[in-house]
Amino acid sequence: MAERTSDLKDAIAFIATYPPRQCGIGTFTSDLVRSVRGRTEGRLRTVVIALDEPSEDLDYPEEVQYTVSQHDNADYVRAAEFLNYNNVRAVSLQHEFGIFGGRDGAYILDLLRELRCPIITTFHTVLQEPSESQREVMNELVVLSSLLVVMSERAVGFLQDVYGAPAAKMRLIHHGVPAIPLVEPHGYKAQFEMEGRELILTFGLLSPGKGIEYALQALPPVAEKYPDLCYIVLGATHPNIVREQGESYRLGLQRLARNLGLQKNVLFSDRFVSLDELCEFLKAADFYITPYLNREQITSGTLAYALGAGKPIISTPYWYAEELLDGGRGQLVEFRDPDGISEALLSLLENPARVREMRANAYEFSRRMTWHEVGGRYLESFRRAISTARVRASMPDVSMRHVLPITGLPRPRLDHLVRLTDDTGLLQHARYSVPDRSHGYCTDDNARVLVVATKYYDLYRSPEAERLLNTYLAFVSYAQRDDGLFHNFIGYDRRFLDEVGSEDCYGRALWGLGYTMYRGPSPYFSLAKEVLERAVSNLTTLNLRGRAYAMLGLYYYLQCYPEAEDVVEKIDQLAAGNLALYRKASGEGWPWFEAVVSYDNTIIPQSLFLAFEVTGNETYRSVAQQSLDFILGMCSRGDRLSLVGNDGWHARGEERAAFDQQPIDACGLVEACKVAFRLTGRRQYLTYMRMAFDWFLGVNDLGEPLYNFRTGGCSDGLTAEGANLNQGAESTLCFLLALLTLVETFSEQDRAARGTATRRAASLATRL
Repeated sequence: MAERTSDLKDAIAFIATYPPRQCGIGTFTSDLVRSVRGRTEGRLRTVVIALDEPSEDLDYPEEVQYTVSQHDNADYVRAAEFLNYNNVRAVSLQHEFGIFGGRDGAYILDLLRELRCPIITTFHTVLQEPSESQREVMNELVVLSSLLVVMSERAVGFLQDVYGAPAAKMRLIHHGVPAIPLVEPHGYKAQFEMEGRELILTFGLLSPGKGIEYALQALPPVAEKYPDLCYIVLGATHPNIVREQGESYRLGLQRLARNLGLQKNVLFSDRFVSLDELCEFLKAADFYITPYLNREQITSGTLAYALGAGKPIISTPYWYAEELLDGGRGQLVEFRDPDGISEALLSLLENPARVREMRANAYEFSRRMTWHEVGGRYLESFRRAISTARVRASMPDVSMRHVLPITGLPRPRLDHLVRLTDDTGLLQHARYSVPDRSHGYCTDDNARVLVVATKYYDLYRSPEAERLLNTYLAFVSYAQRDDGLFHNFIGYDRRFLDEVGSEDCYGRALWGLGYTMYRGPSPYFSLAKEVLERAVSNLTTLNLRGRAYAMLGLYYYLQCYPEAEDVVEKIDQLAAGNLALYRKASGEGWPWFEAVVSYDNTIIPQSLFLAFEVTGNETYRSVAQQSLDFILGMCSRGDRLSLVGNDGWHARGEERAAFDQQPIDACGLVEACKVAFRLTGRRQYLTYMRMAFDWFLGVNDLGEPLYNFRTGGCSDGLTAEGANLNQGAESTLCFLLALLTLVETFSEQDRAARGTATRRAASLATRL
């Protein structure tokens, strides 16, 4: 998050991506801001809240007053506070699912729900068949927004028919276009050394969905008749594509052009061009092609710009093109039809009168789309929303925020993990905050950190977390024996220090591998799967906690392969084994699996809750709830938790040890209570989650925090004398896992609750 100070003149705020970030919506927002600013004549400030991708280091212009880290939920709430205290009279949200964090961009709802000014939402995508998650986001956006702006008649229909948007909220405002004069192309070709050549143009961020390969396949018969023809593919590859796939798509297109003998007829320009330069290309072009492959595309800035320049356009019939090119403003060809593109090009090249008519129709229609006109329509909408706005009442308070206040949580940091990690893996111990190399590494911790780093990556899309995952997964793979079991202890010299690790170690390895498959970056899926599948033949020899951790690993494997009935059977067998121990050890007043409550307790009920989820066996849920409630009752001290100490533990019928209390038990309660709430709906588990996490922050028997805000590490335990000052791997991992689980739970549960509130508000609005 970054913030800039400004004066207190009334403002309109725009929330979107923004240049220099390379994004079509960012370009749109920049043009819109410039247009609105020009129409207000200094009477209103224009403020931008820019969505920032953490892997990019961008130098934003001064109108960007606040940046929001795309995948940090708390940042969205802080941005709302900034807007509420800076005289913002209205907010213009540019909505596209992919530019916001959370599932289907749900984090933006946390910002909007806190605002006290009217919201005008512009939809750049309106899906006719949304997923359940997308529908929930859209439904709430419709309720929260004072006005809804779309760019096509079809989008108006979808918002009303699919999402129940009231007609009174709707505004159709076309995509803006620059004021390019209608000119003859030949006078502008010299600057590109293209005099006398027929120029065809496609521009925009390059990605596989653009269908450029079909335009290339269409060119040979056209180039044979018009050998001087040149097709210019203008634009950089989309940054997300570069990040995931490199330049493979562009290189494939270049190879296709060579194979088709089009070296002299195709020009690839791998640049994100300025608006002025783009306008020069548009003036020089004779024709424009959009061979896109996705029929459901509801808007296209590139198509709008070409129309605004009066270009004859050949396009596939995606929704926006069908509407925009109606009335003789362009020519449609079928998807993936190079022959159709060839025929359309040849027809236009041989019919100058039709080209002139098409240009005139396009240019005349687009005069309502110039940024001057569009900016005026938006400004009129802002004024309308402001003039009719009442003091915005909050939606019914059914959120989890009072239980899990996200803005009161520390921001998760990887500093100490990085400090403890070398090119082998995560070191076990530290002396104070300094890594202690004398004890080497263990698979226990490197399996745990797979979960932590994966969860951090899933929440924040952190390149650093992805890099660390590579090291930790390599370690766990290296520690695996030929029989599928794992060594646990490895010296600093990388030599194994044991013949085979413990059963707990084996179970934790499955847990880490399964979670990496479930939520990790795609490059690590195959290795995690291979190592896990090699290990599962050893499930029959496990102890109580080994079985519990193994169940977690198999549960996450099952999320990737829900059809794997053999995995369900394995989970059932493991759960039945732990249930047998419960029946043997439990008794009146002692609903537990052993005669002593010791270390890492709540992983056992947590695993039984998950076994219930996949098998439907109610006994597993009943025992899970009884045993978890037993631990919670044992540890509850009013508004704080007092964990069972490891100096004697708590044997049945005896006094429990007060110290040393261990971070793993606080973390385990956070994790287990999350699953318990999800599968029982009992809100008290959310309260216990927060109490367990607050143990790290000093809400404990000694009132002493274990988390070190300076180093990002966590003390190794709470002793009778105070916090253990060493900050080893296990304790730091437990703190991070508890914190990340809390952040994740807030996002999931608050969103579900807000969905309920949205439905209630929509129902009330309908009745009124």
